[in-house]
Amino acid sequence: MIKLHKEYLEFLEQNSDKERADKEKAYLYSECKHYGVSTPKNREFTRKHKKELQALDKKSTLQYVEYFWSKPSYEEKNLALTILNYHKNELSTKDMPLVERLMSESRGWVFLDNLIIPLMPTILERDPKAYSYLKKWIKDDDYWVRRSALLAQILFFRENKGGNKELFFELAKSQFDESWINEKYKDPLQRKRARFFIRKAMGWSIREISNKDPKTALNFLKKHKKELSGLSFRDGSRKLPVALQKELKNSD
Repeated sequence: MIKLHKEYLEFLEQNSDKERADKEKAYLYSECKHYGVSTPKNREFTRKHKKELQALDKKSTLQYVEYFWSKPSYEEKNLALTILNYHKNELSTKDMPLVERLMSESRGWVFLDNLIIPLMPTILERDPKAYSYLKKWIKDDDYWVRRSALLAQILFFRENKGGNKELFFELAKSQFDESWINEKYKDPLQRKRARFFIRKAMGWSIREISNKDPKTALNFLKKHKKELSGLSFRDGSRKLPVALQKELKNSD
């Protein structure tokens, strides 16, 4: 682990790009150190060590994840999530304390998208009781956690296999009332970001449903046309077949 870390730090230093790092840090509102290594370049390192990392047993995997997640840079933390993703099929509800801690410490969409979206379907499929976590997350005071609840099933929706659409729609409806955002966040920028990321997650999930199950997405959009934000409505409807988009446009 220490050897791999040393090699990775050398790799990051050799391929760092300060201009890219500064832009990336600003774009992501990140508090981490950034080396500015491009995603394709970073994949060269993970591909090189993929077999080695995939061969780790469960105990070692979690040790590696904890180790790299504790480091200061964006790239090191992302490596932790990459390692965890290599072993996602080994995860269960017993690992939810780790998932929840990483989620609460992510503080941004990139880490969460690499954590919640790929991992939660595996855990939910193994144990339907894990859906209770989504019901809990949607009531959290942290908008990133609420966003996670809305996106946890998106891979199910993309393939129209598994998942609980009825639950998703209930979670989505619970977010129509955004008064909690003003109560929780005093900073105008944080309020703006909270509304944006919740609305965006809602629209994204509806859009994924619409690709394989357009009638279900259409029915929800029609029924809640006046309650959905413009962003959620536009994102959720833009992949509907043309005929259904016209039907939606002409609905009351």
